[in-house]
Amino acid sequence: MTTAKGASSLPAQLANGLRESQLAGLDAMRALAAFLVVFYHFGIPLVSGGTGVLMFFVLSGFLITWLLLRENDELGTVSLRKFYMRRSLRIFPAFYCYAAILLGVIAVRHARIVWPQTWAALFYVGNYYQALHGDPNTGFSHTWSLAIEEQFYVLWPLTFITLRRNYRRMSYFLTGAILAIWVYREALIFIFGVHQGYIYEAFDTRADHLLIGCLLAVVLRAGLLPRFWNWIAVRSWAAVVVAGLLAMSSVAESLYGHMYRDSISFMVSPLLTAVWITQLIALRGAPLWRWTNWGWLRYLGRISYSVYLYQQLTVGAAKKIVAHEPVVVQLAATVAVVVLVASASHFFVERPFLRLKRRFKQTAAGATP
Repeated sequence: MTTAKGASSLPAQLANGLRESQLAGLDAMRALAAFLVVFYHFGIPLVSGGTGVLMFFVLSGFLITWLLLRENDELGTVSLRKFYMRRSLRIFPAFYCYAAILLGVIAVRHARIVWPQTWAALFYVGNYYQALHGDPNTGFSHTWSLAIEEQFYVLWPLTFITLRRNYRRMSYFLTGAILAIWVYREALIFIFGVHQGYIYEAFDTRADHLLIGCLLAVVLRAGLLPRFWNWIAVRSWAAVVVAGLLAMSSVAESLYGHMYRDSISFMVSPLLTAVWITQLIALRGAPLWRWTNWGWLRYLGRISYSVYLYQQLTVGAAKKIVAHEPVVVQLAATVAVVVLVASASHFFVERPFLRLKRRFKQTAAGATP
């Protein structure tokens, strides 16, 4: 079996960063991704909320696969039961609490509930409801991305189990799957003229972004492409270039619309995100990138799930309350409200269940702590 021993061929500062229990820089990336969505819904020009969602997808693929790889290397197996229990405790409580609050707000306002969308969101198939029927623009509209992640969590561990004995073979499978989705998506766009709403929200047209994160984890765990990482991951200026290219691609989405986004950015941006993940881990101590480990930024990354959930309810409401104030004040008030509500969700809903999640952590002895 190809194992993490191959990681010794990686640059020392990258290999050392990958050995840490909490991978540096990734909380900062989570925070950036979440607040790109907040700023987009606030209405800041040239900010793409879709880029934030894309970054979340790549991060999810990377982190979930990294945990599976580590468990496989340490124990020689992967417990699907414990994996699904951990994911359930991480995702479901905060989401269903949000859904209950949203439905309560709608009831108090005597507003209309779009029940087909609501049921689809509650069962994590809202992405296909909106891909096929359109987005009715409700408090559940953003749950399409949660549905894609949940569908990934169901399917990828089962695939991982079948490939776990050879990481090089796993990397070939992932590369092939990514390329196949690229060809498939381009065909849907340019040959079949499929509506951009489907391209944007369907799992089959977005799974490559998660798989690129998976591929990154496998390549790093197996120590593949050492020359590339030695060149790209240890130079601070190279990380600036990658971040700049990602920002340029994001702005181009706003300027050129969904045709650029669906056909070009959906290939380029997740690759740039994957490279940037590696650079942030390797350059965690570099003067230019130490800010990614500031405490307040890491905190925003830890509450990013709740930020994403509740921004759908809070951004518009907060903006209306201070509508008479200057835009800067409106933005500051909106961010404050989003952080306050997300913090409440994190401390009173997420954290109690995260403590339960530890009971399903696989240990070297195979016991449940």
